[in-house]
Amino acid sequence: MKLTIKLAALAMFALLQQNQAQGLKKEQQTTSENQVNTNDIKWTSSRADGHAPIGLMGDHVHKKGEWMFSYRYMSMDMDGNLKGADEISNSDVYGEPYMVAPQNMKMKMHMIGTMYAPSDKLTLLVMTHILQNDMELLNGSMPMMAGVSFDTSSEGLGDTKIGGLYQLFNKNRRSMHLNFGLSIPTGSLNERGVTPMSRMNNPDGDIRLGYNMQLGSGTWDVQAGTTYLKQYQSSSFGAQASYLYRLNENSEGYTLGNKFNATFWTAYAFSKTVSGSLRLDFQNIERLDGKDKTFMSPYMAPVFDNANSGRKQLDLLLGVNFGIFEGVLNGLRLEIEAGLPVYQKVTGIQMKNTFAFTAGIQYAIGH
Repeated sequence: MKLTIKLAALAMFALLQQNQAQGLKKEQQTTSENQVNTNDIKWTSSRADGHAPIGLMGDHVHKKGEWMFSYRYMSMDMDGNLKGADEISNSDVYGEPYMVAPQNMKMKMHMIGTMYAPSDKLTLLVMTHILQNDMELLNGSMPMMAGVSFDTSSEGLGDTKIGGLYQLFNKNRRSMHLNFGLSIPTGSLNERGVTPMSRMNNPDGDIRLGYNMQLGSGTWDVQAGTTYLKQYQSSSFGAQASYLYRLNENSEGYTLGNKFNATFWTAYAFSKTVSGSLRLDFQNIERLDGKDKTFMSPYMAPVFDNANSGRKQLDLLLGVNFGIFEGVLNGLRLEIEAGLPVYQKVTGIQMKNTFAFTAGIQYAIGH
């Protein structure tokens, strides 16, 4: 199955790159015939593939005085557990030894963002989100509770990001800009829930939930990166790389891992208003440093053990963009993107990611 997905991805990339090459050849022929200086042709966002897939942020700049408002709904499904790159069973988890094994988890995110360009070179942004996490776990060896499943959940405001994009150049339908940002720790680190572990001493008691059920990092984080874009007559591609660095230890005694992200996408405009995209996204998240000082024994469940943190993952995603470029709704975009991992390797024991989905709406005014 994984081999089939990889072969299909390579075939689609090859097809889209062929379309881009043909578009470039036609463009060059037209330029030669009309004696037009291609350096005067700029990359533009006023076309269906003028924005990156909706799952990617900070992909484009705006002209002076422009505003853009956006809303994204993102969800990620997890099912089963991995040790390294291998799937493991519940009995394998219990043999580590942990008393409880995670079964499945769904993470939902509502993300709201605003962008404003005080100049043609600089675009400012602010973004915040609301998280909802739901996890099902199965008791393995707890006395009188073996084979009993239970749920935990958390919901609330996550961390808030402020930042900017600085354009380096825009000519010959090529554009490049720098990405920079600061993450403000507005998300909670004290999400709690009632579990069989908490009921052992108090039927109505609760405990702090695992690391991946918390809503924020608890630290001030800086992010820097760069984005490159190229357009042809009816197709385009882009690449972005970024690094997120955690500046300090949070109030609970730990620091989430730093994260490197690299993504590449290619898109084809089927018409002026509709385009499709194919994207590869790679993440390398380092291991958590320190440990939550309030946790009970980490052997209760993998989600309480700081040894189970850090992962490398490569995702393949397909997207569709729909844009309106005239009339009263000029500047409105509706977009979706969905995909699945083609490779993932975790440190320790962690849940296996199975599916990711993003849908969003963007509205730019002042252009």
